Amino acid sequence: MNKLPMCSPLTKRRTWTWMVVWATTVFVSLSVRAEPAGSFQVNLGEDGETIGEMRPVFLEMSSRELPAISLKEVARRYKRLFEEAEDPEVRIDALHRLTNLHSLSGDGLDLTPEQEAVIYREAIKSYEMVVNQGHYQGRLDELLYQTAKAYAFIGQDKQSITRLEQLVGLYPQSDLAPEARFRIAEDAFSRGSYTQAEAAYQQVTQDAERDDLRQKALYMEGWSQYKQQKLSKASGTFFQVLDDYHASSDGFTTLEGGSEDLVNDTFRILALMASRRGGVEAVDDMLAERGGRPYDYLLYDRLGDYYLSKQRYSDSVAVNRHFVEAHPGHPSNAALRAQIVSIWEAGGFEEEAQEARETYVRAYADSSVYAVLADQEKALWRELAEHVADVFYRRAGLPDSTDSDALFAEAGGYYGRLGNLSAQDDAYVEAGEFWRLAGDAWLQAGVRAQALAYFYKAGYEAPGYAEAVDAGWAELLLYRDLPSPEGDEPLTKLVNRFAQTFATDARVPSLHADLANRLLKSGKLVEAGRQAIAAMTHPLVDDAERRSALLVVAQVAYDRRDYVAAEKSYRQALAINEPVNTQAAKTNAAIRDQLARAIYRQAEDEVNQGDVKQAVAHFQRVEAVGAKRSIGMNAHYDAATALLRAEEWSSAIEQLQTFRKRYPEQALTATVSEKLVMAYRESGQKALAADELLAHAEQRPSPWETRLSAANLLMEAGSTRRANGIIVDYLDQAGEPQDAQAHLHQQSLRQQLIESAAGGSAMSMRAELVEREIASDWHSDESLAWASSSALALADNEASRFRSIKLTLPLNQSLARKRRALQATVDRYGQVERMGDAEARSQAMYGKAELFRVLARDIMQSDRPTGLNELEQSQYAILLEEQAYPFEEKAIDMHAANHEQVGEGVYNAWVKRSLDALAEMFPGRYSRKVRWIEWTSQEVDYARAETR
Repeated sequence: MNKLPMCSPLTKRRTWTWMVVWATTVFVSLSVRAEPAGSFQVNLGEDGETIGEMRPVFLEMSSRELPAISLKEVARRYKRLFEEAEDPEVRIDALHRLTNLHSLSGDGLDLTPEQEAVIYREAIKSYEMVVNQGHYQGRLDELLYQTAKAYAFIGQDKQSITRLEQLVGLYPQSDLAPEARFRIAEDAFSRGSYTQAEAAYQQVTQDAERDDLRQKALYMEGWSQYKQQKLSKASGTFFQVLDDYHASSDGFTTLEGGSEDLVNDTFRILALMASRRGGVEAVDDMLAERGGRPYDYLLYDRLGDYYLSKQRYSDSVAVNRHFVEAHPGHPSNAALRAQIVSIWEAGGFEEEAQEARETYVRAYADSSVYAVLADQEKALWRELAEHVADVFYRRAGLPDSTDSDALFAEAGGYYGRLGNLSAQDDAYVEAGEFWRLAGDAWLQAGVRAQALAYFYKAGYEAPGYAEAVDAGWAELLLYRDLPSPEGDEPLTKLVNRFAQTFATDARVPSLHADLANRLLKSGKLVEAGRQAIAAMTHPLVDDAERRSALLVVAQVAYDRRDYVAAEKSYRQALAINEPVNTQAAKTNAAIRDQLARAIYRQAEDEVNQGDVKQAVAHFQRVEAVGAKRSIGMNAHYDAATALLRAEEWSSAIEQLQTFRKRYPEQALTATVSEKLVMAYRESGQKALAADELLAHAEQRPSPWETRLSAANLLMEAGSTRRANGIIVDYLDQAGEPQDAQAHLHQQSLRQQLIESAAGGSAMSMRAELVEREIASDWHSDESLAWASSSALALADNEASRFRSIKLTLPLNQSLARKRRALQATVDRYGQVERMGDAEARSQAMYGKAELFRVLARDIMQSDRPTGLNELEQSQYAILLEEQAYPFEEKAIDMHAANHEQVGEGVYNAWVKRSLDALAEMFPGRYSRKVRWIEWTSQEVDYARAETR
């Protein structure tokens, strides 16, 4: 983002010279035209580009053709005429001609400032004499103007202003009046008379025909208002200044010289005003008050610059961020985001700077968004993206990193993008390094497909990259470990490509040998043989690789199901390398192990053919080969596994139990329990499966999780009591949950106990579930639903107890018991309202209302004292009504509150039941559809009647 250079408008007060004012108003140009009589014309309204090039000349004159003498000589004579003449008009005329000759000749006739000052002091006498006479052959307004200018030139500003005021007063319509008013306004501003200055500048803006003068006057009018603390008015004026310049300079793109400085000053003073009136909110208010502007981002930018200059880094960042968030598609956002990075860096806030870098990189990571950035912004993105990727990679590798996969993945994405961009610029060495880093990052993230793609690019699409061979090798190793739906053909192509591209690499023979074994296992015998031959014939092959290739050949025979020939071939392989040292002995042992694996293959073939018994026999024969004990152990284990796959559950259980007894110290033994559990479960022996889990729960990573799994099995087996006992034991030792997941788990177990239990234990567990939910900091829809359901059940239970309490004499005692029961029930309904959904809350509201309705009814139906006469019975009934009335009123209010939920979009059976209850209790309001009020002369309190 290009930024207009800034300068202070205060420097344009008194320090603006008088010549600056006239430079924009009076212009003099001499042009020599070839006319019959020969003459030269002084044209008003034209001048040089700067005030230093003009002189106070205003007369139009014709002259005879210049004599054939030098301009310097002519100037010398006019100077002499000026010094010797006594007539004021002659002296003025001589001075004008002298100045015109100076303009015509250029630098050749320059006078020193001291000489010019002497001349103008002398000229003032002539000016004043002519002015005081009151008549002049030319324009007196121009003479006053020149007189004022002469005074200004020699530093007598007060006299200059006096003549300008005289000019404006006598000749208000003069084309020189706007310039004169501007100078008067400048003088008032410099003296601190800001009200006077404002009025004068306003007059200039109304009368001036020249845009530059009007714009300068408008700008200074704003400053005058600012000095008077008319901030709102000043901001409006400054906005008008910006609007004018924006319209006349093609959006500030063609500003020159002082115009550029003036525009920058205007932005700066608006930023200063905003900072003193609330900051970014003040800019928002300015724009909201006056409407959006195409340059609005510059207002925010300058406010941010102002804060930065004051080392208010957070405020500066907040301004930039505010604009970016409010205008997400603005073309200046990239520059503003980059500026946020620079601000934090300038303040030394590395953590915040890193966050800003990440924000910038993420904002333009998409290729379509990146494409619209300027070249400088693209370069910055690439620089920041590399930095961010490096930081993410380092963070992901820290021991305490909790999101390493995500960080590695993001780093990989940026490295890959940088590599692609470098390749577009033909910087392949740089691209190769980025691609290799991308492959490594994606591999660390566990996204192997992406890692493969970038290792391939680094290995084969980055000419000249020195580490290409390692990238190609990494691709091979990674792909080799991945299952491929296309079989081994892609890996074969990768190996052949690597061998051709990096033929002198010492790892090539091992690639061929390894691939031969893979192809052999895949049943691709011809290609396996080719790869084995390639390994054996490579000039860099070693003995181990040659033996591996020979074993592939032997394995091919096995794959033809010629088991006798296969065994013979392996024994020949063993004979080739007689043990002569420890290493050779290890090699022979490995071949014997391979022979054992061949028998494994026979067993696997039998498994594939469905002959489980024969396969088990082959597995048991492995131990006779002389292979290491672990292979025999594995064969035994795989025999059991084969039985499991064949769903021979009884045989599998027997094999597994034997294995556990024979190899109690082996790691595989730890997995036997899990397989036994599966066998028991699949064979329908779920209680035994549960017993197996419980017997080995302590050896498992999560003992209680194992016990709970056993409880589920027991529940399925019908042993509900045992299952519930395990769950209760778990809840007793579980303690307070430390997170939402743990809370939900415990509540689900309590709900399970409630659903499987009955009677008082269920109610007790319901109460515990409710209390746990209320006390918890974590809630979910499920746990709240369970808790509200239990609270409803508890409330209904309390309500039943409440209804069961009869109001007997003495009434105050039984009523107290009933009110205590009422409070307990209300509290439970209150819990439902706190935790339940709209349906549950409506039910609770209905239930509470009915409690009070029942209480009112029970009071009215309570036992009466005996021995009362008719009057006493009537009075007692009135007392009962007075006791029951508030409860009935409360019931009505509660039912009404439930019914009022209709206005909130809630309507269900409980709302309807409340409405039905209201119609019964208060038919005057809720039952009638039409109300007819007859005329009566008696005064009726309708408001009171309406509420009853």
